Amino acid sequence: MYVQRDFLKTIRESSNLEALLLWGPRQVGKTTLLNQLQLKSNLFLDDLSLRQRAQLDPALTLDDLKLPCLIDEVQYAPNLFPEIKLRIDRERRKNLQKNKTIPTQFYLTGSNKTLLDEKVKESLAGRCNLYTLHGLSVREILNHDAKIKINSILFRGALPELYVREKISSVKYLNDYIISFIEKDIAQSFGILKISEFQTVLMLLAARTGQFLNVNEVAGAAGVDQKTVQLWINLLQKNMIVKMLEPYSSNLSKRIVKMKKLFFYDVGICARLQNHLDENLLWSSPQAGSLFETLVFAEIVKTHDNFLKNWQLSTWRTKAQAEIDFVLQNKERVIFIEAKLGIHGAKSFPLDVEAKKVFGNSARKIVVTVGGDKLELGDSTTRVPIQQLGDYLLEQL
Repeated sequence: MYVQRDFLKTIRESSNLEALLLWGPRQVGKTTLLNQLQLKSNLFLDDLSLRQRAQLDPALTLDDLKLPCLIDEVQYAPNLFPEIKLRIDRERRKNLQKNKTIPTQFYLTGSNKTLLDEKVKESLAGRCNLYTLHGLSVREILNHDAKIKINSILFRGALPELYVREKISSVKYLNDYIISFIEKDIAQSFGILKISEFQTVLMLLAARTGQFLNVNEVAGAAGVDQKTVQLWINLLQKNMIVKMLEPYSSNLSKRIVKMKKLFFYDVGICARLQNHLDENLLWSSPQAGSLFETLVFAEIVKTHDNFLKNWQLSTWRTKAQAEIDFVLQNKERVIFIEAKLGIHGAKSFPLDVEAKKVFGNSARKIVVTVGGDKLELGDSTTRVPIQQLGDYLLEQL
């Protein structure tokens, strides 16, 4: 049994080129999702023998596939890219006079952005729809099982396997994931040799999720130079492990601090790197608030990507230390978002002088809480439980 993904409908409605690349970290459900499209053949390049064959003879490999086909972890056989380009261009020439639209024929997945970027840009530009798939959103998890509590999601995170096979130890599963994907797939493909120091930096970053990050402080604590730590953070960002959220900036916002705010995309990976071993102890720990803010960040990003929304997400912090967790905007509206672990203590929050100067008084404000009902708090502020955050944002923006 699989978790129904919001992105499945999106991908059916929006794909309009001959190839489609679904990118995302390992184990987020890319292959499971694409297999629901009733494709005619599969090629799984985790298999070393198939990978070698695809590299040595990409034409013969593709000849053996019935279209439309799935090619899983395509970054491991980069010689397939020019061959796919050749076949797409050949079909385009053949159908040019017929004015015929060619449906998507090649469904590709990849989990290593470092290896994927160059090949896709070189060979498949203008021929491939590029999409991102994350782990499960809170919306998807609760649609699958409404009884799951938020403290359990903070502990388990977003990887689908932890919700379809509940007897799995999330601690062991996430430990294995961190070793196999983050430390081996990502770090080793980039040529990182100082694995022990890399592990230390990962844990230091996890301890700082939801905070404005001082890279020099992390470098000093890890015993690694600042440039190396910044390179590692950039690598983790590129492969969607962490996000350095930019502060809002405009010509009017002269007093905004430029330091970026760190978040993990998967709160369970972050909690594991913080070494939490029990979901109830995590819930009462000093880290619960920052982990909940991390979950709110992830829910905003997943709603954006699952429904292909045109939003801009940033954070807010002035030199006078006025902070707002998130600023979310499109052409029509601005929403300020605060994450609060408690329900009954959620109150309307005022905008600072700088925010009023930049946005005026038209912006809406929401306080995201662990539970409760959606409630108007006054002063253009709404309390929204995280269980309803995705739906609320889809209605408002």
